[in-house]
Amino acid sequence: MLVDCGIRLFIVLVGASSIATLFLYFYGVAGMGASVPALLVPAIIALLVVDKWARKTGRTDISRRIVTGLWAGGLATLAYDLVRLPIALAGVPVFKAISYFGTLIVGGTAPTVGSELVGWSYHLSNGIGFGLIYAVLVGRPRWWTAVLWGMTLEGAMLLTPYAEVFGYKLSSQFVAITLGSHIVYGAVLWVALRWFELGLPGRESRSMKRALLKFLPVPLGVGIVGASFYVQHSRSIPPPPPEHLGKHLYVTWNVAEPDRMAAMWVLQRFVDRDARFHFIEPYSHFRFGTAFDIPEADVRRSASRSVTEVLLAEHATEQTQKLALLGRMANLYEVAQWMRPSDPEADELGRRLLDAAACKGAMTHGCAESALQFLDRWYVDHWD
Repeated sequence: MLVDCGIRLFIVLVGASSIATLFLYFYGVAGMGASVPALLVPAIIALLVVDKWARKTGRTDISRRIVTGLWAGGLATLAYDLVRLPIALAGVPVFKAISYFGTLIVGGTAPTVGSELVGWSYHLSNGIGFGLIYAVLVGRPRWWTAVLWGMTLEGAMLLTPYAEVFGYKLSSQFVAITLGSHIVYGAVLWVALRWFELGLPGRESRSMKRALLKFLPVPLGVGIVGASFYVQHSRSIPPPPPEHLGKHLYVTWNVAEPDRMAAMWVLQRFVDRDARFHFIEPYSHFRFGTAFDIPEADVRRSASRSVTEVLLAEHATEQTQKLALLGRMANLYEVAQWMRPSDPEADELGRRLLDAAACKGAMTHGCAESALQFLDRWYVDHWD
């Protein structure tokens, strides 16, 4: 009895491994690109091992709960997606978080066919995991407990930074869509479990291998939903959130200005070696991370000083001629553009910095990295 309870607890943890990677991301512990292969892949292998062990040792109840939970969780996830598909086809990007899952796991900056495949697979693993947890924890599934389970998942999601990070507006419309779809998830989860219990898929199919064969229409259906969303919305959804959240993430506008680039370099060199940057459109909603060089930020331009000068005055441990030149350059380009001809050395540094960044339009991670690398080389070369 004690062994069976321990095994059930272990299965619950396995079922929660997929969504756990999202929580690790939300709270800045690990990026999804690292946590998904580190947690989810071993969890799948462990579940297969437990199922095989349960069948060999005669623990048919445990094996049955594993198979039914996977099967019912998959069908419930498909229903959860299908009920939202008309909303997506009407032009509302309700599935954009799933696209973001894919880009966060593979490390992309825009949806691709490959990232969509990864993102929708991860989304399906979450739904299957929730179905597995319910099947293991609930002795006799009833419609109201399954619906309550779906509503509980919805409530738990609203307590996380999910909407904030993925750019959903917490409105009555958003809550109605997500609550309704989670109720459908719970109801179909119960129907699927009862269907399996009654033997409609065939009692002879209660092995993992045969159940998985009957499961094949689920990923096919989810894939069709994902493909339709990708065709309609992939080019219009906003850029994904950063790969890592947490205290070392700084959010600033995507305007490629010499002062902003220089300030990022000063911050990373003298204040926070682990600083990472995420770029947003000017005046857009600030959702996560630490504001930097924007109106909401503690560190920003003052009336007569650029943000680079502010940082240098407060944090530079060595006041060198190079840093003084960097401060003059930032002031020329940010505060006193009309004075650029009066300081050719600082003006040249600003032009070289812009050329090195080579930002075509809005600042991206690539051109920002080029700017930071240029300033690293400039600061080390010909040290004064």
